[in-house]
Amino acid sequence: MKRSNLLILVSILMWIGTGRAMAQTANGNSSDLCGIWQMCFYVSNSPEIPGELKPSNSFKILSNDGRFTNMTVVPNRGAIIIGTGTYKQTASNAFTEYAERNLHLPQLSGGSNEMIYELKGGEVMLVKFFVKNDEEGHEINSWYYETWKKVKMPAVYPKDLVR
Repeated sequence: MKRSNLLILVSILMWIGTGRAMAQTANGNSSDLCGIWQMCFYVSNSPEIPGELKPSNSFKILSNDGRFTNMTVVPNRGAIIIGTGTYKQTASNAFTEYAERNLHLPQLSGGSNEMIYELKGGEVMLVKFFVKNDEEGHEINSWYYETWKKVKMPAVYPKDLVR
């Protein structure tokens, strides 16, 4: 009887290990991070409650090959890329972006930046990161907080979509 219990325990551990391995992409990043994320803001009529999550025109694409692209849609003009580089998951709640170029925060270009994140229901990602200096090199020691919502494909094409 003890031998069969040991066999069951080993089987369960192997099953758990296989599941964790399958949740990783080829570059070691969590598959939960991969996808297209839309920056959002909480909007409220009251200072006591955060309100409703509203989408912005900015997107972060975290691909399964370890590349990231930040882009913004400029209404009536098109889209522009505002940041690009690679990323790697460095902890269960953090990934590091290695920015090749960053237009929004140019002081991050050519450097690395740790992004601490928390996933809420797999669909919302709260991110915070630290910026030591501003664009001119002045020390600012500031934390930036961002809210991102994963872009999903609907079951059917929306009838009210304007293209």
